[in-house]
Amino acid sequence: MAQIESEAKATQALLYISASDLERHTVDEVFARVSKLGEALLASESTGKNTVQLVSDLQLRDNYGFQRFLALHLARPAPSNRTETKAFQIFLEELTAQGILASVGERLGHFEASRATDYWLPVSVDGIEDKAESNLIEVTRACRMGLVELPEAPEKALPPGHSLAFSDASREAPGFDRCGVLWLPSIDIATPQEATQLSTTLGRINDLVISIRPEALVQPFARTSLLNQLKALAANGVTKIVPVQFLGQMIAPEGAEIERQRRTIASLPKTRSRRIAPSDANRQVLLEDAKIAWGYFEEHTVPNTGLCPATVDFSATGGRVHPTVTMWDVGSHINALIAARQLGLLGEKRFERNILQILTQVRGRQSQGRLLPQGWLRVDRQKWGNKDFDGSDAGRLLASFVNLKRTFGLEDRLSVLVESWDLDKIVIKGKVHSVTDGALHSVYRSHSAHYSARAFRAWGIGVSSPYEVFSGSSPYDDQMALLETVSWIGPLGAEPLLLEALELGMSRESAYLAEVLFAAQLEDHEENGRLIAVSEGPIDRAPWFTYQGLQMDALERTWALDTVGYEPQFADPSFWRENLVVSSKAAYLWAACKPHAYSDKLLTHVRKKARTKRGFASSIYSKTGRVTSTYTDLNTNAVILQAIAKTLGEA
Repeated sequence: MAQIESEAKATQALLYISASDLERHTVDEVFARVSKLGEALLASESTGKNTVQLVSDLQLRDNYGFQRFLALHLARPAPSNRTETKAFQIFLEELTAQGILASVGERLGHFEASRATDYWLPVSVDGIEDKAESNLIEVTRACRMGLVELPEAPEKALPPGHSLAFSDASREAPGFDRCGVLWLPSIDIATPQEATQLSTTLGRINDLVISIRPEALVQPFARTSLLNQLKALAANGVTKIVPVQFLGQMIAPEGAEIERQRRTIASLPKTRSRRIAPSDANRQVLLEDAKIAWGYFEEHTVPNTGLCPATVDFSATGGRVHPTVTMWDVGSHINALIAARQLGLLGEKRFERNILQILTQVRGRQSQGRLLPQGWLRVDRQKWGNKDFDGSDAGRLLASFVNLKRTFGLEDRLSVLVESWDLDKIVIKGKVHSVTDGALHSVYRSHSAHYSARAFRAWGIGVSSPYEVFSGSSPYDDQMALLETVSWIGPLGAEPLLLEALELGMSRESAYLAEVLFAAQLEDHEENGRLIAVSEGPIDRAPWFTYQGLQMDALERTWALDTVGYEPQFADPSFWRENLVVSSKAAYLWAACKPHAYSDKLLTHVRKKARTKRGFASSIYSKTGRVTSTYTDLNTNAVILQAIAKTLGEA
């Protein structure tokens, strides 16, 4: 980086600094190296060996197709000022006659830091070129929470986009600020004299907004001069006059994650939750739902172990009970017992007996010098399971212990049990690992890692989370960092995102991701009329269990599907479309965590189609509406119980 080298026959060399390389160094190291590079460039130029140029200058020299863009923006006069209004209309008609497009808005000149509103720049600018003028709408300025609203209609959703402001081109560079506002360089034409001197003010190569105040158009000579200058600029072969929206879109970055961020911000006015206490009738229906979900445990719990099978297929031709449970299932079972007790479906003595039975079963198994909860247990045998350990499932179990301790005590017994396990031996450099056939495997790259980290920490075990990328520099930068992390991990579904809210309280990271996922589901419903509630869970055909969610790195909204073994035959988008399901438990989670008209639709849909005599069916296929009517599972019914207990408890 400190030495300039080039090929002997090269006439020019392009130097660039890689941001991905820079992140491996401290700020001081980068500064020192860049200083050396600057010294080397100056030395090379001083000896006559090279001439240092900006890339933009090189483009001007070698690219005869260079074009610069000017955006014309007119500030609308006050209706009471007839003189300015008449001049404004005349000038707008003259622009239209010349085929020059302009945007129109209420703001005057450059935007101040203390302003109350910004303009809104939609992602799509389709159709603007067919209009003589395009109105820029004003929105409330928001930074901390990212909530941007129409001042006169705060409940109305905006089209996907971002806030826009005009800066002083002589002092400030264009680009996004820490609040996600796109600043465009502009010049402020405030008087007739300034209107006549536009050409000398503009410069020759910079893209700019020409912001014209109504008082600058009052004098006919100023309007004529301004129009002639604009005509000359448009005809010079270099300049193209475009609406502000076009210039903004040319400067704004593109990408799947930032597009999803924009859409989420735009949807916030219509996705806000409004918790209303359920009516007596709704309360009764929810209690009936809870009884149906509790029926799964009533029928399938094994008396001598207290455990319950993970899935049950009760079809007439091939019925089967899956005889094992993971620690994730056991954690769900504990939460189901807590919810059933809270809802009055389970008496105190039986509750305590069932809990103690389960705690006895999960005491763990010694292997390779580690005592850990087992990967799975047989539900019909005493403490009988394999030697493996699953770090994500252990997080679910620990979270259920937090819930149990908070609601019904048993702190001493739970602490003794957790402290007996060698959990510190599977946390390496802050990352939780699983054990399979004696080998350690990191579970850090998963959506359960954040949930598990919070559960481990609740028991005094320091664990890192991939979600925790917020630096505090700005909410928009934090959001982008988190969305990129989600892209790296995989499709985002409702679990364990919303389980965190029920059991541990929602973190800032998960709260934001819940907004993103909910907004995308609502967006799909409004566009296509279908109901979307993605999560992990079983289906009644191969691959039998899927992780379904929003694929964050896809430019088009995509509901993707992962499998336990990541089998390539199931990685086909056509397979995803055929097997996209409404998760029954996700519907109840959204109803509990995000009270909203769309959540009500999900609940009604699942209640109508997925109730069975043996609990709730796991899934409803989105394409066909077919229900897994003879296929149900522990997690679905446990989470539904949890969600109902939260809904009625908070009410």
